[in-house]
Amino acid sequence: MLNRIKLSDKTYEELMLEAAAQIPLHSGEWTNFNPSDPGITLLQNLTAFQLLQQEAIDDVPEPVQRKLLKLAGYTPRENRAAEVLVQVPARGGPILPEGWRLWSGEIPFETVSEVEMPPWGLAAVYGGRNGAYRDLTNLLSAPAEAIAYPFTREPAAGDALVCVLSGVPEVGEPLYLWFQAAEEELRTPFGDGHEIPVFSRVCWQYFTAAGWQDARWEDETVGFLRSGAVRLYLEKDLPQPLTDTPVQGCALRCLLETAEYDRAPRLRSLAVHLFPMQQRQTSFQCLTAPGGASVELRGRLPKQGELLVFGRETADGPYYLYREGGNPQGRFYQQAETLLGIELTFADPPCGCSDGVRALCCDSGSLYQRDLGPVYGYDGQAIPLPEGALPESVLLAVESEGAYTFLAPGELGADGFFYQVQNGQILIADPGRGGQTLLLAGCAVTQGERGNLRPRAVLEQRGGYDGTEVEAVYSCPAPGRGGVSKETMETLRRRFSAGLRQVSAAVRGEDWEALVRQTPGLCIHKVKAAADSRRNLVRIAVKPYTEEKFPRLSEAYLNQLQAYLEPRRLLTVRFEICQPRYVPVAVHAALTVRGLRDRAREEADRLLRRTLDGIEGLRDFGGWIRFNELYQSLANLPFVEAVDALSLFPESRDAVLIGSDIRLEDDSLCYPGTIQLTVREQWR
Repeated sequence: MLNRIKLSDKTYEELMLEAAAQIPLHSGEWTNFNPSDPGITLLQNLTAFQLLQQEAIDDVPEPVQRKLLKLAGYTPRENRAAEVLVQVPARGGPILPEGWRLWSGEIPFETVSEVEMPPWGLAAVYGGRNGAYRDLTNLLSAPAEAIAYPFTREPAAGDALVCVLSGVPEVGEPLYLWFQAAEEELRTPFGDGHEIPVFSRVCWQYFTAAGWQDARWEDETVGFLRSGAVRLYLEKDLPQPLTDTPVQGCALRCLLETAEYDRAPRLRSLAVHLFPMQQRQTSFQCLTAPGGASVELRGRLPKQGELLVFGRETADGPYYLYREGGNPQGRFYQQAETLLGIELTFADPPCGCSDGVRALCCDSGSLYQRDLGPVYGYDGQAIPLPEGALPESVLLAVESEGAYTFLAPGELGADGFFYQVQNGQILIADPGRGGQTLLLAGCAVTQGERGNLRPRAVLEQRGGYDGTEVEAVYSCPAPGRGGVSKETMETLRRRFSAGLRQVSAAVRGEDWEALVRQTPGLCIHKVKAAADSRRNLVRIAVKPYTEEKFPRLSEAYLNQLQAYLEPRRLLTVRFEICQPRYVPVAVHAALTVRGLRDRAREEADRLLRRTLDGIEGLRDFGGWIRFNELYQSLANLPFVEAVDALSLFPESRDAVLIGSDIRLEDDSLCYPGTIQLTVREQWR
């Protein structure tokens, strides 16, 4: 029912034939299958009842299915806006007010706050160690052309990545950087904060007259192991130029305090001086300002849209509607346009509290959607929202007897009024005393997943008399992230079905291996789980994907695997994580070839090394190395006339020679040892 298995896909006649065919399997005495037989009559009634039950199950309405899925832990995802980081032009630019729009085709993006764009950028990038600097400025080129080690191939404590700026950043303002990592496909995606392995500890600093000062920072990259943003706050001394580097200027650096990387981080590109934008289109916005004789409202909508102004007369009292006009007294205001918004001047100033004034701004094209109508007084009244509405952006102005209160979803009104936003509509869970009138005070819509732009996309600032002329172009070095479209019942059912197939508990050996491979943040190359029934123990051999020739599990790997597997094992089953053992295998072979002896030797040597390679090749833990399979592979090579002799044997005690074959232990990986090839041409 929940995963769309259709039960009633057979007719009554087909079900009766299947049931009658089962009778001889259960009773040899029942031989009368005619409709007159009482047993057949009972079978007909039961089959009809089964068919009715199946049809009823298939016809379960969608609200019931949603409740059943909720019991299973699956609720539909609501719309969520994508966020993208936009590059400030090197020449700088004008101040962009909150809600300013840029476009990617027909997809709008809006600034989440006021943006100042002073003229500076990234002048040079260096890797630093012991006062020496490596030039990494190629990271500023296209990502496909630039790959660099920020902390060298063998990172050590004290290494640093230094970014030299071409200008001076603002102290106290958030500073965004974006880092595009390489080799992300080798690493299991990181989980939440409780499941992120610690391979390093870094510190972000900026250079001042007193030397390097610590900055407050938020790092998504986990020490450059994954692509992400870094947000810095320069809160202490003023930045000063760094003179030790070939290119001088204000500098930021990421200092490596500890280093236990499994694979040294590599970067494809980086960018600084970014500002965030969200993929949304705000049609209704409620701005709050302190009360007073004069109030400034900044943003796009106050300048371009329709306006309703409300003011408080007491600090905790309701709001009352003010009207535009030149009256010297009463609830009236006048407005004048400013550079970044509008200024309101009141005849009788509202209360001077921090939220004394609220202004409801609305696009002129959405004005007809502002009035949501009355509350009728029954539970469950549903009011549709614009398609793609963001639940967290919804705000209602509730009017009762000329007084207004502003309520977000989940907030309780003074008279008990309460509402929620679900499935793209407002659901009034408790109407209170009823009779109120609702205004849509805040609402933004999003296109969900369409806002997850590719890296290096561009956004356009448009203007002109028809709104299509491109006035400026901005680059997005980072991809759009986080955009989610509202989940339909069909996609919710598919997610439920996929969740049923996902491994969440270790029962079989395949389950243990799947759980190891999905441990967050690790580079897992090969894994083999083998059960020891006598000891009630599962031994798990794991090979990490590192740059060492014979990699072993570090302490961080062992701790991370242990912590991830422990809550997912059966209560009475113990497990043990094993280091991989590496077994060199020697091969001696004599071949007779038809000419091209050197070419045949190269092909045979390549075949043997590829077949025996369990470290980088396809061969897994354990298993057999079969003499006859290797013999046939050599015999089938081009130019090989005959295999005159072949022998193979392990060069360590971690494997056993049985007859002509080699048996590897479950935690062992083989690799080519001594390869001796004797090749002679047929006519000699």
